[in-house]
Amino acid sequence: MKTISGLILLLYCYTAAAQGDDCNNPYSLTLDGVCRSYTISSTADVALHCTNSTYYSGTGRTTIFSFKTNATASCVLINLTTSGNQPAEVMIYETCTGGGSLHTPLLTSSVCFDDGTGLWAPCETEVLLANTTYFLRVWTPGSGTLTMCAKNYDPPNNFCSGATPIGAIPITDNNACNKGSTEVLPEQLCAFSLENTAFYTYMVDNTGTTLLSISNIKCDNNDLGVNAAFQIGFFTGTCGSLHPENCYTDSAGTVLASTASFPAGTQITVAIDGMIGSNCSYSISAFNSIALPMNLKYFTAWTKPGANVLRWLTVSETNNSHFEIEKSPDGAHFSKIGTIHGKNNSNTETDYSFEDGSLLSSQFYRLKLVSSNGKYIYSNIVQIKRENVKSESVIFQNRGSDKLVINANTTVDRNVGIRIIDVLGRQMKVQNTSFTKGENSYTVDIHSLNKGLYYLILTDNNSQKQYSFIKE
Repeated sequence: MKTISGLILLLYCYTAAAQGDDCNNPYSLTLDGVCRSYTISSTADVALHCTNSTYYSGTGRTTIFSFKTNATASCVLINLTTSGNQPAEVMIYETCTGGGSLHTPLLTSSVCFDDGTGLWAPCETEVLLANTTYFLRVWTPGSGTLTMCAKNYDPPNNFCSGATPIGAIPITDNNACNKGSTEVLPEQLCAFSLENTAFYTYMVDNTGTTLLSISNIKCDNNDLGVNAAFQIGFFTGTCGSLHPENCYTDSAGTVLASTASFPAGTQITVAIDGMIGSNCSYSISAFNSIALPMNLKYFTAWTKPGANVLRWLTVSETNNSHFEIEKSPDGAHFSKIGTIHGKNNSNTETDYSFEDGSLLSSQFYRLKLVSSNGKYIYSNIVQIKRENVKSESVIFQNRGSDKLVINANTTVDRNVGIRIIDVLGRQMKVQNTSFTKGENSYTVDIHSLNKGLYYLILTDNNSQKQYSFIKE
């Protein structure tokens, strides 16, 4: 038997790239908002976009990250901080080659963080694709760590309907993911163009002027060196029919902008835009203001057999006591038909609904939004038309001597108050009756009235109607 006295081993040795060294082995960013620290790569390279020689000259280090967009292509918001506050250049790429090289940079979304900290998001002109992997190249002049907090974020206050309620207590916000608004015009914000518009709203507390304050401003924008600059527009009215009042622009460390004098309870909508598209974090508040009780995303009305269905959704609620549902036959005179309690304080979306079984051929609805301190505002007005419902009608002879015969066609059973007043507004008669669904006839005795012009007023829970007649 032969004995094998030796064994030859072939060893294949190689050096693998460390994580973050190139795009074949990037750090994977989890878009969950959790802050994580990463070791800066040893890959040597130079800054490619930022040109300020004080911060971005010479050979530094590049660290590569990757992330994947979600199914709705939400904006990706990243908060970056470097160790030692060393400068950082951030660039996004679409393509990684087989050799680990990055291609197709989206240069308009490149940002220069001179102080080593700031917010990054695709700029206002970039649209990321859904379910797509992108790469971030972060350049720093030296070694250390990068702390990254990344999340999917679609700012609700990019639209008037999602305006964030503000009051006297400052809240912290940013406009990094906001795009330029099409709901307002640049000149209404004292601007030449809009790149990252954010909407806020509040009520006037006491009749007079209000003052908007934007402080703790930290802005970054490409390599332009623009910092702490905002363009501001004030509006009254409701979303879809905003009325511009005045505008203001300032680049101070704290921006203060005032309105004209408005009555207490006036709803003010504010649109702000970072100067030249600056990504900014800031604190924002308003003096002589009350935060609206909630942030209403929409209020709509739908039909179903036997009822009209009202639906609304709040994005957030602050000291929101309740909603009063109001109805009108003409869009001008409203009466309360129901109440639904709010969530008081909530930072999550909440659905509400209310059904109205008292049907007319045409009717209008609105919400009265009441805060815990009794202040209130109104929502937009919605209308429902039902062709299968006959219009209600009241017919009577407008001249009489002894009696007034009222013929009423109603769509539901209802209790009706009947009043007669003279031309001086004095109440001459008060009666109550019930109308049943369909045709009704009711007689009012007017023989004791003096000759002249009078007004007949019919009132129920939903409406009030007025008619004139002559007593002969």
